Amino acid sequence: MILVTTPTGNTGSMILQQLVERGQQVRIFVRNPEKISADILEKVEVATGSLLNESEFTEALQGCETLYFCVPQSNTQEDVNAYYENFANVASNAIKNAGTRRVVYLSSGGKESNLQAGLITALHKGEDIIIQSGASVRALRCPVFETLLYQITSLKKIGVFSLPIDGNYKSPQIAVKDIASKAVEFLIDKTWTGVEGFAVQGPAKISYNEIALQMSELTGKPVHFQQVSKEDYIKTLLEEHHTSEAFAVSLTEMLTAISNGLYDTEPRTKTSSTPTPIKEWLSESLVPKIL
Repeated sequence: MILVTTPTGNTGSMILQQLVERGQQVRIFVRNPEKISADILEKVEVATGSLLNESEFTEALQGCETLYFCVPQSNTQEDVNAYYENFANVASNAIKNAGTRRVVYLSSGGKESNLQAGLITALHKGEDIIIQSGASVRALRCPVFETLLYQITSLKKIGVFSLPIDGNYKSPQIAVKDIASKAVEFLIDKTWTGVEGFAVQGPAKISYNEIALQMSELTGKPVHFQQVSKEDYIKTLLEEHHTSEAFAVSLTEMLTAISNGLYDTEPRTKTSSTPTPIKEWLSESLVPKIL
């Protein structure tokens, strides 16, 4: 039995769909089962509760050999590190209590860089805590993959998206479905043991200027990337997206670390490269929201 957390999230929902399609025995741990489609619900077991409730989490894990664990996304936390650490501590204790053997954890790339990377540093701290559970762990070391979703309003209004990164700087980008597919591989495989960080890097590095050109082609109208200061980016997050200041600062630290070579510590390999080009991800996940 596989327990899937955050089954309504961007990655968790795809993992759940793929596991069901493969006929796996799956249990979901969720607050509101009504958010799951009826055709999925009839094919899985359902455990309701909170990821911050150790007894509920432990109960959900009973009889499950493998867990997919992802800290739920939020942009309103007042202490980003504490937010991730709280979820990871509860999960680690529940894993230990239930005797779960294997955990697939959604982490991020650049763990060995020693750069202060805001949200990514918090993800890495969560990874360290999960490892303390004693279970075998595969931490998926992914590049950032959803920052562009904060740009939809600007892209709709003026055809511009902005980040505090040099537009010519190339970094890895990955489609969410590729992260899900790699997670499913590990969730289904019952043979692996030990602790390992596994890089999942997308097909190639690409710059935001190149992404803007691809978006122009897909939307049929000009799209431009604009580099902005860290201060202006934080201001936009606060005023237009109503994030907490802690989240805005942490996200900006993450982007700064990326531009300083955060992901260069993990060289690309045949196994870390995934198939979906960024243009396909844009076509499926971003352009429909713009148009």
